[in-house]
Amino acid sequence: MPVPVGAGGDALRRIEASLASDDPVLVESFRKWRVPACPDPTDDGTMWVGGRTLLVAAAGFAAIAAGIAGLVAVLLFWSILRIWTR
Repeated sequence: MPVPVGAGGDALRRIEASLASDDPVLVESFRKWRVPACPDPTDDGTMWVGGRTLLVAAAGFAAIAAGIAGLVAVLLFWSILRIWTR
């Protein structure tokens, strides 16, 4: 449904009515949604970086800085981790 630019509140009400008739559950979920007051880092869905991940990232950055010797060190480190985690 084309809506002219600057149509104002009437156009928005028509769009909302059209969406509500197409999928009332979706529209109701948008109406109920609120911004969390204070995000809790322990909520599900939040990804935190563990110590081992930070160690791997630090080794990777060190490898980039060290050049070819760093590449060999990363490959060795990766193979040790691969064997250790099996």
